[in-house]
Amino acid sequence: MNTAESEYRRFIGLFLRCIFPRMSGKVEEEPKDSLTCIVCKKLLQRPKVLPCLHSLCSRCLLTILDSNKSKDKFPCPKCDEKTIIPIEGIDGFQDNVYLNGILGVQNSHTIKGKTCDICSLRKKKNAATSKCLNCGDLLCPECSASHSATRQTINHKVADLESVVKGTHDKAIRELNRIPCPSHPEEMLMVFCYDCNFLVCHECQLSYHFNHHTAAVDEADIDQRQEIATSLQFLDSKLKHLNDIEEGIHSTEATINEKEEKILKDLENSADQLIAQIQTEKGDVVQKVQEHMEKQRQICKEHVAQVKSRKDTIQESCEFSNEVAQSGKNDEVIYLEPLILNRLHNLENLPRLRDEITCQFPEVRLRNIFGNVETIRFFDFLPGSSNSVPLLPQENSDVSGAPQVSQLLMVKKVNTFTNEDETCPKISSLACTEGFFLVGDNANRKVKKFSSTGKFLETLSRSKSYSVSICEDTIICSDNFSVSFYSPGYSRKIAMDGTSSTYPTCVHENMNFAVADSSAHEVYIFDKAGDVITSIAIPRASRRTRRRNLSFICSNSKGEIIASDWGTNSVFLIGRNGKTLYEYQSKSESSRDWIPGGVCVDIHDNVFIADQQKGAVTILSPKFKVIMKHSTKKDYLERPMNIAYDSSGQVLVAGKNGIVNIYSCKYL
Repeated sequence: MNTAESEYRRFIGLFLRCIFPRMSGKVEEEPKDSLTCIVCKKLLQRPKVLPCLHSLCSRCLLTILDSNKSKDKFPCPKCDEKTIIPIEGIDGFQDNVYLNGILGVQNSHTIKGKTCDICSLRKKKNAATSKCLNCGDLLCPECSASHSATRQTINHKVADLESVVKGTHDKAIRELNRIPCPSHPEEMLMVFCYDCNFLVCHECQLSYHFNHHTAAVDEADIDQRQEIATSLQFLDSKLKHLNDIEEGIHSTEATINEKEEKILKDLENSADQLIAQIQTEKGDVVQKVQEHMEKQRQICKEHVAQVKSRKDTIQESCEFSNEVAQSGKNDEVIYLEPLILNRLHNLENLPRLRDEITCQFPEVRLRNIFGNVETIRFFDFLPGSSNSVPLLPQENSDVSGAPQVSQLLMVKKVNTFTNEDETCPKISSLACTEGFFLVGDNANRKVKKFSSTGKFLETLSRSKSYSVSICEDTIICSDNFSVSFYSPGYSRKIAMDGTSSTYPTCVHENMNFAVADSSAHEVYIFDKAGDVITSIAIPRASRRTRRRNLSFICSNSKGEIIASDWGTNSVFLIGRNGKTLYEYQSKSESSRDWIPGGVCVDIHDNVFIADQQKGAVTILSPKFKVIMKHSTKKDYLERPMNIAYDSSGQVLVAGKNGIVNIYSCKYL
């Protein structure tokens, strides 16, 4: 490792230690529950950690495995999450080295009155008066003197037993307690091998890893801590979102109670004016109202249960991950990092819970009381229409309409080039959904899937696609000749009539797909099975000398189509009736130095346009007034062509050389 790299790692290490301060060494500060087995409820003995990050005693885990010998999975005793049983059995589960270290310190507080470990080997029983913090051996005065007089142990730290029991040396015990090497039990895992991506001892480093890139654990833990910190930041925002949903549900329950109270009060006032026959009917209607409202409450309770379950799942994993990241030693962090990141990434990709629930509020009214009083019924019970009740607080918009974007803040730069690629990517399209985004790479004939943090996940399709869109579990890809639909266990390819159009696609009303055919002057609306359910006419250009050539499209919350038109160098909004509602043309259009690229909309229907000629993103209000322009050149993104808006409020912009910039939006 050269001097510059060493200095860089030393600086990053100091920075991370400010974020994740080292442990204080006091076991009493550790949460008591974290040291308790989730099965036997006793202090953990040789703890093993499950993929869900819950820990239990090795003996308890062995009992569970013995009772599930005929199965390939078992539920976690704490959260019921299914865990695959490894072929190696209990040896296939990782030791919780972090809790082992904490328990080792705690056990050192109870060693008073023990005998000397060295004398015990000679079958003698002499009281121990000190402890070697390096070896962990308890020593009598004679053995302690000998221990400090040998070449191998002369530098070991020997402390008197009284100070050890009081906790004076807790921090030193934690620091000196290392993970033993499986191949060389007498050696500790003190070196990280970058080529093999795991910890090794000095013996392994000099043999199997002699020519590998290695580093001491004090330097190698930097990247792992940063990865955990990044995932924790993402899940922290997810927890905040779930908290907002939960608060919204409680607000909805209050609305249900208010509605019920008002209906019953009006019913009571009407019933008091009627005869005993109405009183009987009134009781029946009251029961119906209460039963109906109870069903609405049950809907809320079920949704609360879902949100609470999701919160608990994420909260527990985040607490453990954060605890390890903040208090774990270097080797512990590195050892647990793959397991922790796998868990955190799985939680990142959990399906998004819906942000609103549908409640039905009944209407109770008096019938026409004229007629035969012996057979007349006075009340109609009407369950009512479904009303969407927002679970999240709505952002305040100013008098001009939707909240306006005031700034695009750079979050991350993602290089979409993978080890499997033959050449530099040429991004033809972007598509976003919950937790990940898709990249259409024409140069390598692929559709690639990346996590929302920019990590390459997999190649979904090996085809040259000009436009890609995704709705739930269905993906649509288009080329010069056809449109293809893909979903689990289903695929369909539909030939298009013309060959001159690139057939841009987008998601329509969060349930269907829109495909533009410029040669047919139509935007076809397909369902997810690939059947046309309706179409919207593409309006003619205002200038007869120009012909519409739609290259990119997107849809707003009203189901209207926003199109980037290379035929007229404009971006325009198509209503459901096929009429042009708004149109935007750059002032530089006459000089032909402006060609609109990809388009997308945010949750407020503000329009984002990629301007590859000027290297910028132009943002329009829902009424096509320019809000702002953001230069991507200053963010080192050249020729932005594709743009997409994801569910978490981020804007993705793709440019030259297969680079995608991720921005967050700041609103006024």
